[in-house]
Amino acid sequence: MMGDISNLLERSHRSTRDYTLVSPGSSSEDDGDDAVIFDGVSRTRPKRKCYTHCGVILIVLLFLLFLVYIPLFRNIQNRIVSIPGWSYNTSRDTADYVFPHLNTSLIEPNTFDMDNGVFLLIVVCSAAHNFYARQTIRETWGNTSEFNYPYFPRIHRNFQGKYLRANVTRWRDFFYEDVASQSSHVSVENATESEVVHPVRLKVIFLLGQTPSNETQSQIVAESDQFGDIVQESFLDSYNNLTLKSVMLLKWVTNNCLDRVRFIMKCDDDVFVNVPNLLHILLGGIVPVYNDTLSFYDLTNLMATRKKTAIVEPKRLLMGFLFCRAKPIADVTSKWYSPIYMYSGTTYPNYLSGTGYVMSADTLSILYNASLKTPLFHLEDVFVTGICAHQAGLKPRHSPLFTYTVVKNLCAIRGMITQHPLSPDDIKRAYDFVTNTTIRCPGPDVHFNTKKVLGRSKFCK
Repeated sequence: MMGDISNLLERSHRSTRDYTLVSPGSSSEDDGDDAVIFDGVSRTRPKRKCYTHCGVILIVLLFLLFLVYIPLFRNIQNRIVSIPGWSYNTSRDTADYVFPHLNTSLIEPNTFDMDNGVFLLIVVCSAAHNFYARQTIRETWGNTSEFNYPYFPRIHRNFQGKYLRANVTRWRDFFYEDVASQSSHVSVENATESEVVHPVRLKVIFLLGQTPSNETQSQIVAESDQFGDIVQESFLDSYNNLTLKSVMLLKWVTNNCLDRVRFIMKCDDDVFVNVPNLLHILLGGIVPVYNDTLSFYDLTNLMATRKKTAIVEPKRLLMGFLFCRAKPIADVTSKWYSPIYMYSGTTYPNYLSGTGYVMSADTLSILYNASLKTPLFHLEDVFVTGICAHQAGLKPRHSPLFTYTVVKNLCAIRGMITQHPLSPDDIKRAYDFVTNTTIRCPGPDVHFNTKKVLGRSKFCK
């Protein structure tokens, strides 16, 4: 019995000696596997835990790729649907529609100043049937003999000395010197010497397309005969043809008055334009910041007296509300839907809101030439101020004073340039409020909360 126990212990001891791990410095034919020596024979043991972990990680990665791929696939599929008037096979050569070497105007304005230069030409893109909207503009902010630069110091009287004044010396040739002949609304009888400014030569015209209605066309002809401020071009007036309307704008100015105009603004007929503020900006000044406009500013141009935000050299100027890294919309029910055959990129070039933007005369010429070499895209602001501007090396400039949204407080309109969208009645109320110089709108409190300031400078560069 004792012998059997001794033999068992000896065998156990011998087995323990023979079972040893290979030392770290030893070699093995199977790199990467755990090697053991059992009864003098080298064997390998697979890493089962590693294989399991790697399998789980691979499955997770495939799942994440699936989540990313499906939305992209759906986006591409949805963007295959065509849009009315611009199918896959429709020509997108700008020259096929604009005819750059021909006069395509059906109606042209007859009240344009042919003898003197125009500092600012505002072209309002209007639908053919929007008679009431056009008349409202003529009676309000488009009345250039009344709502002119002399209104600026009156509107901001309680901010006198707190904003950067314009340097008008270089623009004297664009001013009307006879202030007394202007409207009583801009009378300077009770104004201080520092408030006396001269009105600027500016012009407002309306750009229309063709209408299939003979009755509407007859009314447009009568309207043109009465006011002489209409340009009608030969293309069908529709939403998907807004790009053609904007390119026609570039063409008409280029062919008719480019050498006599310094700045051009494009806007829609549902926009209120604070003309005195716009003129002050273009003349090199800075509009004061109101408490109700504070949230529209970014950190780079908050202070009203900061000279670096002023327009010092107005060359290659293209300014408005800037959209950055916007993506094409795949929802076919959206008015901004973009088929992939019209634009194949994942993001648009930075562009300005088409509700209202301003450019220098040299910029207009550059954009027009670029548009003739660029395939048409049905979203006019993306096409003109984004795609064409990018092709031409122009950099759109953001201004917090242009906005495409409606503000609730009328005091904000005092310190802005554009408001959109407004009905004709809303435009009248905005005009009445801005021109009521007895109303005082407060500026930011000295302890204002900086969190109210938008940090657009971090996202749009």
